[in-house]
Amino acid sequence: MNNYSEQVEKLIEQQLVVWQTPRDNYAALQNVEVKEFKVKRSIIKVQFNPARIVSSAAKVDNKSLKERKCFLCAANRPEVQEGIAWGENYTILINPFPIFPKHLTIPCNDHTDQRILARIGDMMAIAKDLPGYTLFYNGPKCGASAPDHMHFQAGNRGFLGFETDYLAADKKKVISNAGATLSLLSGLANAAFLIEAVEIDAATELFVTLYNALEIPEGEEEPMLNILCWSEEGKWKVAVFPRRKHRPACYSAEGDANILISPASVDMGGVFITPLEKDFKKITADDLEQILDEVCLDQSGVEKILNNLKSDAIMSVPCVKVGIFNEPEVKFVLYGKYRVGDTIAEGECLASVSGGKVLWDGKEYDNVLFTPSDEENDCFELKDVTIGVNFHWERKENQKFRGALSLIVENDRVTAINVLSVEEYLLSVISSEMSATASLELLKAHAVISRSWLLAQIEKNKNIIKENTHYCACHQDENELVKWYDREDHVNFDVCADDHCQRYQGITRASTQTVREAIKATWGQVLTYDGKLCDARFSKCCGGVYEEFENCWEPVHYPYLVARRDSEHPLDFPDLTVEENAKEWILSSPQAFCNTTDAEILSQVLNNYDQETADFYRWKVEYSQEELSALIKNRSGIDYGEILDLVPVERGKSGRLVRMKIVGTKKQLTIGKELEIRRTLSPSHLYSSACIVDKQD
Repeated sequence: MNNYSEQVEKLIEQQLVVWQTPRDNYAALQNVEVKEFKVKRSIIKVQFNPARIVSSAAKVDNKSLKERKCFLCAANRPEVQEGIAWGENYTILINPFPIFPKHLTIPCNDHTDQRILARIGDMMAIAKDLPGYTLFYNGPKCGASAPDHMHFQAGNRGFLGFETDYLAADKKKVISNAGATLSLLSGLANAAFLIEAVEIDAATELFVTLYNALEIPEGEEEPMLNILCWSEEGKWKVAVFPRRKHRPACYSAEGDANILISPASVDMGGVFITPLEKDFKKITADDLEQILDEVCLDQSGVEKILNNLKSDAIMSVPCVKVGIFNEPEVKFVLYGKYRVGDTIAEGECLASVSGGKVLWDGKEYDNVLFTPSDEENDCFELKDVTIGVNFHWERKENQKFRGALSLIVENDRVTAINVLSVEEYLLSVISSEMSATASLELLKAHAVISRSWLLAQIEKNKNIIKENTHYCACHQDENELVKWYDREDHVNFDVCADDHCQRYQGITRASTQTVREAIKATWGQVLTYDGKLCDARFSKCCGGVYEEFENCWEPVHYPYLVARRDSEHPLDFPDLTVEENAKEWILSSPQAFCNTTDAEILSQVLNNYDQETADFYRWKVEYSQEELSALIKNRSGIDYGEILDLVPVERGKSGRLVRMKIVGTKKQLTIGKELEIRRTLSPSHLYSSACIVDKQD
């Protein structure tokens, strides 16, 4: 036995000695009545277990949850209940109301909602450390009696019929990826998807793909699902049971029609729990089949998932659609055989616009999709790609990309979109945003940050589309224009390839072996806060203090994106919202990690064109009044007349200007936020809005 197995055995033994509740319930479990039925190709057992009434009849509405103390929080557990730490985030406990001969509950140490997306890797890692157990996860509306506290449960391997029944199912492979497969199982009592993998990273990627193909019910934050997970012979098995309903009609029916069954993962796995004797005695195979048909997806629901998976499976998934550029015509070279429908394309190509459609090879298309025959070796090259659009490092490059190429028409120009896996995308991003020669740990940190930001933006865009809300990144009236630059610019792809989103320059920006190691080591890892993906914004230089999210982008407060000093003493900085303090701070050169001229450090962190900017920490630009007036008119499209003054109106906690008043002889207007100010006051962009305005005669 491994170390955790030994500890768990001792924990169970010790808890049954000192704790009356589980001792009585485990003793009663030895004599529970069990009936067995065959439903389709599944063998289903029904267990009469009165102690489980606490779970089956649990009230999980928001009002009830708020009124009771969370029984999974350490502060509210019985004093006699002890546990085993698993890593820093979980505790292994004995379940005092068992279904299995050995039944564990594994709560997160923080009181955070039951959400699986960022935790599936944890589930598989725990399963590896508990080889004699099957782990299971109940969704918030799929049997979880504590939907307000993230937790797994575990029970003896071999107890659930599904662990062997799945071998008799009709198995249809849906996706394979890096030694992992996702299959649909049918012919059993209920449909299930099965992930089989030898690596956690590969299994995680397929789970995220499946998760994104499931429908999230209105008002909920994750799809309805149950999960079983176990490890055997060096391979993980992850069974996912999509659902459409929390509880069957018989749960709340009156009279003889009432059967108090609230199906969860154990029931999906082949063991139904009846806490009431009347239900145990009368239940039939037909009842079980009816309950499963009611709460699980029907054939049309399964087909919808399969269609969603197919639509995203152009390459290894999950995929990202990256807008590269938008030009009157696109010149490109296909290195390899690419498919366009039934046509094979290769070599030099040209696409332009004709009648609002893409014109390629003498034909007009709404969308031309070039899919590589050899995903690992084929690539395409786009000519004259502009990078650093409107910034001081703007230039053109020929760039090569792996993955698929999609061409569409936007604003009577051709937009080139690269469709590829998230992890392949990140290989380029962390080599484009920073130097590919940076240390492994720094590259790993950047990989997690970039992945988190990307997936958060994709999720945000999906929610906007799903909710059909009007998203506006601008507030304007006769006195004020406040604008921020965000995801709303991209409606036909997920992210762009430039600094507006994240720099992505395909395989042109050479990745080192260290970059590949960083991606592999962090595969699928993301930052989360309160169960949600973090909008992990980042920048090259903060000027000494980094700014709060809402002062640069949309007016939303994220507790993880707040002002801190870039030093060993993060809270040691003055109140920079006060103009005099901001002026003194900006005119000095305070110590900060990003305040360095060390060429060795900079070469490890920054790309060659970023190193062209030597004065990134403190800088100065000068304009004559005539130059400034012409510049602001050209950049804003507003004729202010002769510029008389630029007045700070509001500063963020880092000293950055959030709002600034432009005073001219013809017009006065307050503008914001940070990027709009930078854009208005420079032919490209100011390095930062952490600046002061000094007028000289």
